[in-house]
Amino acid sequence: MSTVKSVPEADAAISTPPSGTSRQEPRSLIEQAFQRLRADILHGRLPAGSKLPIDEIKARYQVSGGTLREALSLLVSDGLVKAQAQRGFQVAPMSLEDMRDLARTRVLLEGEAVRLSVQHGDVDWEARLVAAFHRLSLIEERTMRDPVTYFEQWEQDNRAFHEALISACPSSWMLRFIGVLYVQMERYRRFTSTHNPPARNVHDEHRALLDSALKRDATRCADMLRAHIESSIDVAVHVGALG
Repeated sequence: MSTVKSVPEADAAISTPPSGTSRQEPRSLIEQAFQRLRADILHGRLPAGSKLPIDEIKARYQVSGGTLREALSLLVSDGLVKAQAQRGFQVAPMSLEDMRDLARTRVLLEGEAVRLSVQHGDVDWEARLVAAFHRLSLIEERTMRDPVTYFEQWEQDNRAFHEALISACPSSWMLRFIGVLYVQMERYRRFTSTHNPPARNVHDEHRALLDSALKRDATRCADMLRAHIESSIDVAVHVGALG
């Protein structure tokens, strides 16, 4: 039985192809296929561990085999897809141990990034951070009441807040790797989005991050970030659906 689910066109995240000559068209098609596959994986429409049958997906997205393989290769580099020798491609599996590994790595990189950001941030950085926290605060209350309806907007505003928090970090490589880790963790956040242990208050965690950052307490901010990231593991354990 096929693991590929039908997805309404409106739900697919499709980037606008760049204008230009016909030489650019193949690259735009690869980008479109990449974005749609990525969205379907992050939203669970292509389940973790499922095979990706080339012929079915090629028909589903109406792209050539070459374009599809290029898009899948980009997803392999992002860690969302695994290439299996002589067996094609599959969506990267999910597990509690994998989530813990991602969290540990994110703590190491993002913890250092937030220290540097707090140390180097200027007035504009403070303004970006306060504005991002304000937007996030507005959606968090609604999301607590109705996570199904508001999770998409919360996910966008949550990412914007975390990006603002580390945006003054001077290391472009560090920020690049953190972005990859964030996408990987997004799958787990979506998976557990309707479950929240009563003891956890995500808004208070974000407030603690904001306050310590604005006080320029880099050590405390990094400690708060560690606790914030690691608390997501408690959510996964509470859900109990990951092996």
